[in-house]
Amino acid sequence: MARAASAPLFLFPAPRHVVLSMEHRRAYLRDLWEADVDPLVFRDAARRLGYVVRCQWDERAGMPILTPKLVLLH
Repeated sequence: MARAASAPLFLFPAPRHVVLSMEHRRAYLRDLWEADVDPLVFRDAARRLGYVVRCQWDERAGMPILTPKLVLLH
């Protein structure tokens, strides 16, 4: 049986009482993208972390463009 050589990836964000900075969230998503996960899993993880995945490519990051979600306050 084959096993991955990398450390396991956690597909769910930290508990709600732990606040991650934008840099940590983007680094987590970059690691997730580089681990070659299913694109739908990546999209869902990005949504949970407050990002929208655009259908455009970020050349510097080597992954899709991530746009922070806008929360409308009424």
